[in-house]
Amino acid sequence: MILRTQKGAVLILVLWVIAFLSMIGGYFTLETTLKRNLGFNPWNLLRAKLAINSALLVIAPHIKPFGQEEENQDQFIVPDGTLYKISIGGQNLKFSIEDERGKIDLNKAPDEMIEMALQGLLGKEDGEILSDSILDWKDNDQDERTNGAEKDYYLSLRPSYEPSDSKFILLDQLLLVKGVSPDLYWGPLDWKERDEEKEMTTWTGGIKDLFTIYNGTDKLISEAAPKPLIDILEKEYFKEANGLGTLRFKACAYQSCYQIFFKKETGSKLGFRLVYWGQAPRI
Repeated sequence: MILRTQKGAVLILVLWVIAFLSMIGGYFTLETTLKRNLGFNPWNLLRAKLAINSALLVIAPHIKPFGQEEENQDQFIVPDGTLYKISIGGQNLKFSIEDERGKIDLNKAPDEMIEMALQGLLGKEDGEILSDSILDWKDNDQDERTNGAEKDYYLSLRPSYEPSDSKFILLDQLLLVKGVSPDLYWGPLDWKERDEEKEMTTWTGGIKDLFTIYNGTDKLISEAAPKPLIDILEKEYFKEANGLGTLRFKACAYQSCYQIFFKKETGSKLGFRLVYWGQAPRI
């Protein structure tokens, strides 16, 4: 009986040792994996940035200004948001280029344009909440609009913060505005409309693709405007396209995506001037 009990105790001890060694082995495996990934991810990010920067250097001279006729049209890229593919250093890279003059400038557009765009896109009720909140965010008073929000509202949130009460510095500030959820900001909003041939067309962007801080004017050019804005806004809000404005170059490589805002400058060494560089969601 005593021998059987001792055998049982030894068996339990062996099982505990095996479990302990398995746990230690699992820990070291996890630690090794984490260390490898921590080294691998920054390397991929660096490779992506270098590939995208190289692509921009190659592509920038071939961007066709609006209103300018070229002999070999196929050799030029129109900044209208079309998706292209290119191979850089053996890496396939997807990219698009947009002229920011096709979007509504949050700091320059009249209030009526912002209201019309959001109500046409989201419906009257949701559109009024969002437009009033955006206008309250950027004005310098504490007079709350009917559906908007001022300092007291934002201080009641957890965590709390204050509205800027000034112009937008980054478009991402919209994520702080009352009524702007990540889904609404990034999309897809799944805009649908029937064209002249009665076919259903779908646009799957977010409000980040409708607004900008780099237009610089209170008008839009229809050649670079997203489909919803062309359908919703009155013709008085558009102007003739000519030349190039600030351009948004969005590209993905090595599982990382970046957006680069730049302006073409013939006198500079690179042929363009960087305005802003940041990460972006996948195309």
